[in-house]
Amino acid sequence: MKKVLIADVDKCTGCRICELVCSLSKQGECNPAKSYIRIMKNYDMDISIPTLAVQCDPACKKCVEFCPTKCLRFVKVPEAAVLRKGLKIGSIPAPLFRGQPA
Repeated sequence: MKKVLIADVDKCTGCRICELVCSLSKQGECNPAKSYIRIMKNYDMDISIPTLAVQCDPACKKCVEFCPTKCLRFVKVPEAAVLRKGLKIGSIPAPLFRGQPA
């Protein structure tokens, strides 16, 4: 069953460790531009928002494993829908992007 990344943006510090771990795991080099997870920074609201490439394999979970603030987790789609209704405003399903890693 398909899984969705849930990100607690209140906990995300924007450290981008998830990007480095993903690129190293999937592309063989520490290059955030080649990562399947990207951190978008909203400077006006002072929040960091994790986004996922559609090529991401949720079974990998390296980004979740190495996140120092534990703001990331993968859940099944039906659970994500239930969580989304009950979660505080700061917790969101991570948006997807279609860009190819460089």
